[in-house]
Amino acid sequence: MPSPLRIRRLPLAGWVALCWAISAFSTLRAHLGLPGMPTGLPAPPAWRWAVIAVAVAAAVVACRLIRTRPLLALCLLATAPVALILAVGHDGLANGEDQLLAQFLLGADIVLGYLVATRPPWTWAVALVPILGALPVTLRLGDLPQAWTGWTAFVVLPLVVALLLGYSIRQAHDYALRLSEQAAAQSVMAERLRISRELHDHVAHSVGVIALQAGAAARVIGTQPERARDSLLHIESTSRETLAGLRRMLSGLRMPHDEDAPLRPAPTLADVGDLVRSAEGSGVDVRVDWAGRRRPLPADVELSAYRIIQESLTNVLRHADAATCRISVEYRSADLRIEVVDDGHGPHHGGSADGGFGLIGLHERAALLDGALTAGARAEGGFRVAAHLPIDPGDPGGPGEARAGADRT
Repeated sequence: MPSPLRIRRLPLAGWVALCWAISAFSTLRAHLGLPGMPTGLPAPPAWRWAVIAVAVAAAVVACRLIRTRPLLALCLLATAPVALILAVGHDGLANGEDQLLAQFLLGADIVLGYLVATRPPWTWAVALVPILGALPVTLRLGDLPQAWTGWTAFVVLPLVVALLLGYSIRQAHDYALRLSEQAAAQSVMAERLRISRELHDHVAHSVGVIALQAGAAARVIGTQPERARDSLLHIESTSRETLAGLRRMLSGLRMPHDEDAPLRPAPTLADVGDLVRSAEGSGVDVRVDWAGRRRPLPADVELSAYRIIQESLTNVLRHADAATCRISVEYRSADLRIEVVDDGHGPHHGGSADGGFGLIGLHERAALLDGALTAGARAEGGFRVAAHLPIDPGDPGGPGEARAGADRT
């Protein structure tokens, strides 16, 4: 027995076609030679069968146009049964015209609900005209007495139900969309605030160092010019590094109400070992592979790389149910490459530990550095987060230790 999740739902056009097929069968059953049906009815002439064929073809076309041209599809579904019923004739119908037309109009009512849920309000008023006018036109062209009670019961009431259901779906969709937009905006704003706090740490430290070095140079410039020169060179180096960070994170703005936020030293890639030890304490085998020449990077690049690894490990621990996790950090001349791969079943909510928005913050971090980040399930199983963060060749870096290969932390 197939799983319920694999059973495809009948599409909207399928429901309309089903309603129309049942209604057409009810209308034509007296001429189909079925057992139990009256016999001796005169066969309709060829032109009547031609009208019936055109009406059925119009219904087929309408079913194909529901998603793209719902208003046109509704008009066809409301007018085609009028032609079909009149072509069969009063004597050839097994039921009354009002009852048969009401069955046909159920398909039009389904399209009306879809129209109300997805299209602008002016289309609703246009759609009401063919539905409300179908029965009076049929009775008048067939020279039959008006049945206002049947019109109200068989046409108006289903139409009102379709309007209410479509409008309820529209309201629910709009409300869900607003909630999603608000949640995404709040998540992005929260991440921007975190970035601005970390940028504050970096800038405050750099400006403090510059002030101290400038004061020292001013005091000794007359007596110890070499020492003053060293201080000025240090000021130049620190200033260049700070300006490079400001250029990459210019959009990290600080909100006034967040002035009292706690400030902490920004973590770097040197602190990844603490993350790994914490993850292994939770039962996950974590391996870190370092490639390239490890060296000090600009503070904002180090911090963003650390946060990407931290969030990826958090997802592995909370949602992936993984046994192993591999972290690759590759130092290149122009950028830093990071990859976090696990063998779990993948996190829920788009790979985020906080309900779907953790990766939004990581994308924001990478974008602020003119980098890129991708995340998603792997074909061979597990989940993968990959990022590359550009490094300004003019940024100062130090002669870091050269270490390539794999470190088991």
